Amino acid sequence: MKLAASGERFQAIDDFLPEGDLEEIRALSRRRQFQKVASVVNPEADGQALRSRGALLRQDAVLLSEDTEVVGMPNAYHAVLQELHSRRGMFGVPGKDWSVVGFSFWQYPAGSRLGWHNDVDARGEFVFFLHEEWNASWAGDLTLLDADPATVEIDTTGMSPLEAVEAKAGAASHALTSIVPKPNRLVLIKEGTIHCIQRVDRTAGENVRKTMTGFVGINPPEKQQQANNSNLERLVSALGLD
Repeated sequence: MKLAASGERFQAIDDFLPEGDLEEIRALSRRRQFQKVASVVNPEADGQALRSRGALLRQDAVLLSEDTEVVGMPNAYHAVLQELHSRRGMFGVPGKDWSVVGFSFWQYPAGSRLGWHNDVDARGEFVFFLHEEWNASWAGDLTLLDADPATVEIDTTGMSPLEAVEAKAGAASHALTSIVPKPNRLVLIKEGTIHCIQRVDRTAGENVRKTMTGFVGINPPEKQQQANNSNLERLVSALGLD
């Protein structure tokens, strides 16, 4: 495991899992049932990705959602949780600033992408690349603005929130950072970071951009609070658990 890239709002780690743990989580992904889902950013332009039903874990590794395909906890889940625990400067204090992590598998085939957005309803997120090979020419890069969006001052009058996000990405004086979806690479992303998934090039053919992706959030201590917590509801929806 080695640090591949680092910035104010992200960190990329290569060779994140040992070979046995990597194969374990790939095997779990292969057993998943995937469904096509429309983009929440720009359905017409982005195309369709595929998502599996997710799992919701407490910060102390207690499984909160039913996951009948998991026999025992995959080592990859533990490894990601451990990494999140160690990044207090990015995610805050476990059990205080965040208490749940969602895990789900995604696939982006050739021609698909996910437009500019920022996930403001979570404390942050992670992306772990699962495919066995990836050529840089196949694109599908995770591209992000390594700066606080609040520091990009532009007139967003009349824009939708997503239009404003893309406008800020284009107007920022900071260089955009593109992270190639290298296999066994983990990317940690701070809350509110503007980012996108570049379109997977047609030359990828049958090769699919595969990830385990998750959001870091808050789980209210009482069940009646959970029902009214919009942030958690969005997290659950994003994982396909609703």
